[in-house]
Amino acid sequence: MNEWITAMQARKWMKKNESFLPIWHAYVGVELDLFNQFERATDIDTVSEKTGYPRDLLASWVRVGVAVKHLKKRPNERFRSSKQRCSTLMGDNVSPGIKAILKEMLELHIPTMLKYPDIMRSHERAQFDHERHGEVVAETSALLEHFAIKKIIKMLRDQRAKTVVDLGCGHGGYLRKLSEEFPDLKLVGVDINQKVVDHARSLSEGYPNISFEVGDINTWEPEEQVDVVLLHNIFHYIHPDERDNLLDHLRSYVTHKGLISVITPISEKEYGHAFSSAFNSFFIAHDNLFALPDKQELQKISDHCHFEMFDLDPIIKEGSWYTFWLSPNSPIKEMRQSTMAGGTEQQIKREQAELTRTS
Repeated sequence: MNEWITAMQARKWMKKNESFLPIWHAYVGVELDLFNQFERATDIDTVSEKTGYPRDLLASWVRVGVAVKHLKKRPNERFRSSKQRCSTLMGDNVSPGIKAILKEMLELHIPTMLKYPDIMRSHERAQFDHERHGEVVAETSALLEHFAIKKIIKMLRDQRAKTVVDLGCGHGGYLRKLSEEFPDLKLVGVDINQKVVDHARSLSEGYPNISFEVGDINTWEPEEQVDVVLLHNIFHYIHPDERDNLLDHLRSYVTHKGLISVITPISEKEYGHAFSSAFNSFFIAHDNLFALPDKQELQKISDHCHFEMFDLDPIIKEGSWYTFWLSPNSPIKEMRQSTMAGGTEQQIKREQAELTRTS
């Protein structure tokens, strides 16, 4: 009887593994351009001969594809990619966002999570390789920032900003979007990764109001004070004990009425608890990545550095990603009759009351 119970319990856990297969199958298919190879119904031998991939491995990938409905079986042992399910993984313009997400999950997050037993036993944490993975992370960060672009554009108009600095700018996609809206705005991107900056420059050649610099955000300084600083998806690169130092440093070159735009996942239970916990587990498994902040920490840092934090808003609830503003002034006092980027004074007060309560 005990053996039967053990077998049934194992069977339940085996069943849970099925949810991983679509992600793995999509990742392999995109990396090896296999969905395009099967765009029209064809057999495994033909694709194996054309690509040089081993037939047995290719056949195994095809069988999984049929099982997860990424591929459809046709007469005479031919197979075709499902356009309904995989259209964003096919063609000349495979979605760069999906490709980046798959790559980051399968090459970064999951391998690190599988090393957890070794890391915990040895006390030797992984090392995040900025040179190797910086461009993929930049791509996924750009995806997340997309959900806050309207809010930031509105604030820039309200502020009548003249200069914007994007710290950890990645490929500069955010700056290019802002340039299209504000062709006279001076835009500066700063990133620590030379390869990422080089790529950003090449992508931004047609945008004369954008420039890029290689620099460490903790020490880099502009030639003159700036109106708005974008601090997006940065906190997990900064040790918790150093985050207030970073904000103090930014305060030294943000204008008196300037703003800092922050986007970050937050460690909390209200939204996206599973995802934020997983992100946190990935970050703290590295010796050069750090735990996500929670709302209480953010409020504490803001108070310590004499910033006003307002308009805290979840932009991707399932991932617990938030956006908010930091001001060296008190926009709540100075703009009592204004609507700030979609957040009314009453909303701001409610958010501050909630933060005070949770503190």
